[in-house]
Parts: sequence; structure tokens; C-alpha cells
Amino acid sequence: MYVNFSKISNILLKRHRSYILMLCILLSGCANIVPPEGGKKDLTPPVLLSISPADSSLNIKPSLIQLKFNKFMEVNDLTNNMQLSPMLSIPPTVISYLRRVEIKLTDSLLLPNTTYRIDLGNALVDNRESTPYQNFAYTFSTGSYFDSLSLHGYITDAATGKADTNALIMLYPDTDPDSAIVKSKPLYAVKTDAKGHFSIQSLPQKKFRIYAVKDVNKNYLYDYGEEKVGFLNQPVIPSMEADTFYQLNMFKEVKDSAVSASTNDSLPAEKSQRDRFAGDRGKTDRKAANSETDYRVNVDTNNKDIRSFDLTNPLKITCTRPIAELDTDKVYLSYDNEGIEVEAIKNVIADSAQLTIHTQWIGNKLYTLRLVKGWATDTSGNEFPPGRYSFKTKSEDDYATLKIHIPPEFRTDRYVLYVFFNTDSIYRKAVSDSIVTLHMLQPGAYGMHIIEDKNGNGQWDAGVLLAHKQPEKVISNATDITLKAGWENEVDFIPLHLYPAKKGPEDSEEQNPDIKKEE
Repeated sequence: MYVNFSKISNILLKRHRSYILMLCILLSGCANIVPPEGGKKDLTPPVLLSISPADSSLNIKPSLIQLKFNKFMEVNDLTNNMQLSPMLSIPPTVISYLRRVEIKLTDSLLLPNTTYRIDLGNALVDNRESTPYQNFAYTFSTGSYFDSLSLHGYITDAATGKADTNALIMLYPDTDPDSAIVKSKPLYAVKTDAKGHFSIQSLPQKKFRIYAVKDVNKNYLYDYGEEKVGFLNQPVIPSMEADTFYQLNMFKEVKDSAVSASTNDSLPAEKSQRDRFAGDRGKTDRKAANSETDYRVNVDTNNKDIRSFDLTNPLKITCTRPIAELDTDKVYLSYDNEGIEVEAIKNVIADSAQLTIHTQWIGNKLYTLRLVKGWATDTSGNEFPPGRYSFKTKSEDDYATLKIHIPPEFRTDRYVLYVFFNTDSIYRKAVSDSIVTLHMLQPGAYGMHIIEDKNGNGQWDAGVLLAHKQPEKVISNATDITLKAGWENEVDFIPLHLYPAKKGPEDSEEQNPDIKKEE
């Protein structure tokens, strides 16, 4: 029999190709369709093609709002972007389907004759480059008209007098009790912008209680003693005036001392340390007298030619074991004066674990601290080892001088000037002169503000919400001050104005001291 192998091979090859083609078709049908990699990114924002029901509709109670875009959409970070006013006990849900976004509301919760506004910020983005459809807002009314009044203002940190950002502004009906802020969510709520300003739109002509809260846990409530709060003593009424501003000063309430005293954390750290040392007495293990970890001195001995020790600081010896006996005659402090060793006049103050040595430092001098054998013993009778430390003090040219000119309106003991370097207070006294001069200051950036010290205790006091007590007023200086070493810096105290001078609400300062009134 003759067999044509060539013909059979061609038939099998054709069938094999058919199978491969069918397999490719099946796989392509199951696979996700994705755009090819590479190419220029499409950063154009999405375009809103239609919205139903139409924006700014009257006499509606929508349960579903549909948005159609020209791109496939996603909903991103809704928690930090969405705001609804008035608020609902069940917040809206926002879901994306391809090129469609749906906003679902529980229409049975909508109040009659009320204007609602839904702000989604930058939550709506395309699903490729996450380019947002910016600042989406939708307004509708359940009645035959729109509420068109508004409230404007700004928030300050009461302790510094500067703008306080990322606060939540909350409105409650004037008929609500003072405790509503800690028990129930507000009727209206908006967030401040990056400068501490706020604006609440589409409000009715009704009286409201207004609060500012640093809502850390985002529960739309005030957590007493844990979050900062600000309030006005009088109700506010929305208006058409765009140049009327309210100022709220935020502060952190001091928890009730009776409550604090019942906690284990109420004891001062210093007292706790003394108690710990007292408890260890008689139990301390005997240690070798040559241990290098028995104490430390706050000086830099690495390079005696470098001016390192601060002329404004005392010399401190901190011990790792409690001191039982101290012989100050064996603690020597001297300095080199053109080759002659001069003993410095000193005052030694000791507690259970630290020696503090005060002296009138001389600039740019090589000092030596000598701790002679037997200078101190611990509670077990062990002697602290002797030591010798040489270090050089800074020069007076390493420091700056600051002269502050005080405006006439603050030149009474009712006001306290507070100057600070980083977080450290370097000056806090009642104003008595037109010029305050500070010497021996570290170079760097300084800040200052003036406290209206109503109770005369020399310090700033926070407010009390439920007692309607406002925090003491703080007037911050308009700019920071940068001091240079060896320079005498002269500055004017210029009060910081967070808002341009504009019309304030018609109310007297005595009736409502929280309303900013500027002519």
C-alpha cells in the first residue's frame, strides 16, 4: 500500500494551527482588557457629562444622585473629603460603576424646607492616573426655596495667638443644651482651610451655637480633656454679609483636679524619683569605686580649644546612685587666667542624686572641675570615684542681645510678655517698660507673644467650656525673630492680624468678647 506521508503531515499541521487559533480566541475572551504600557499619561481631569437629578433642584427628596463622566471613575479617601450639611444620622454612600458615580441617601431622614449641600472635595478620580474631578459640590432643597445665608470666620490657637488649622467647625441649634457637643453630632459641620479660615454656606436664618473642635478621632464629638475646643458665648445668626467674621480661640481644657488626683499618674516625676531612691536605700549593691558609670558631668572634654560650655547654664553632676554624704570642700572649680589657676566663687546645691554648681562664668576661659577622693559617698557607704574635667566656656560674642519695643496699649502689668526659643521659655514677665532688653541669647529663631493676664497670676490660663469661660487672650507677634551671634537686635512688637480689618458683627465686646471687631 502506498501512503502519502506529506499529505498527512499537511492535514495535521492545518488542524494544529486551527487548535492554536481557537485557544488564542478563548484566552483573549477571558483576559482583562488593559491599555498597552508606555505612552503619554493622560492627566486631563475627568469631565462631568450629566447629573440626575439636576444640581440646584427644588422640592426634591432624592434617594439616588447619578453622575456620568467621560472616564472610568473611582472614589478615593471619602472620609477626609466628603462633607454634608446639614448632617444626617446615616451618611450618604458614594460608589463608582465604570463611568458612573452614584450617591445614595436615606431620603426619609431629609428635613422639610431645608437646603442640603454635598461636598466631595477631590474624592472623585479617574481610575488610571487618579486625576481628580476637583471640588465637586451638589445642592438641592426639599422645599420651594434655597437657604442662602452664610457664616465666616477663622480659628486661632488660644495659647499662641496664631492660626489653628485642621479644625472642625460645628453648628448646633440654639435650643440644644451646652452638653450637646459631647453627646450628639452637630447639625452643620465644615473643616477649616490651611490658614484656619472657615465658611459655612446655604444656612437658614436661625440662631446657632458655634464650636470649633480638633476632632482627632473624627467622631464629630468633643472628647473632654483629650481634644482642643473653642466656642462663642453668644449664639450666631447667619447673614448675607460677606465681610462679617467670627473668631474662635481653641484651647485644651485642664481636666478636673479631683479626677486627676485619683489616678496613679498624678504624682510629680521628681517626687516619684525621690521615693524610688528612698526605697532603694539599704538595698544598694556595693559597687567598685573605680566605676566610670557612677556619675556624669554636663561638659564637653573632647577638645579643650573649642568654646563649648554655655555661659547661661549651671554645671551639673548627675549621679546614678543616691548621695548620702557630700563634702563640698573637696569639689573644686577653677579657671586659667593667663597661666595662673584662679579658684572660682561657687555655690553648690545638692539633692539626692545631683549636684548643681552655680558661678559667674567668664567667657572664653579654660575651666577645670576637680572632684577629690572622698567628695561624696552613697547610702551604702561607697565612695564616688574622683574625677577631673577641663572644658572651655563660650565667649560673650557667641551670644546675641534683643531689644523689644512694646506698643503703648500693652504697657501695663495687665499684660505679660512671653519670649521663647524653640519650645523653651526664656522670658515671661509683666510689661512695665516701653523697652525690654534681653542679653546672652543663643543665636537662632525666636518667637514672642503678649498674654492678657486677667487674673494676674503671670501665666496663660485655658478656658472652661461648660462654665462659658473663655481662655485668656494671646496676641502673637507678626513675625519670628532671627538673632545672630555678636549682634544687638532691635525689634518692634507688631500684633499679628490673621484677617484683614473688616466689619464685625453688631455686638458689644462686653456682651460677646469672642467676636472680632475691627474698624
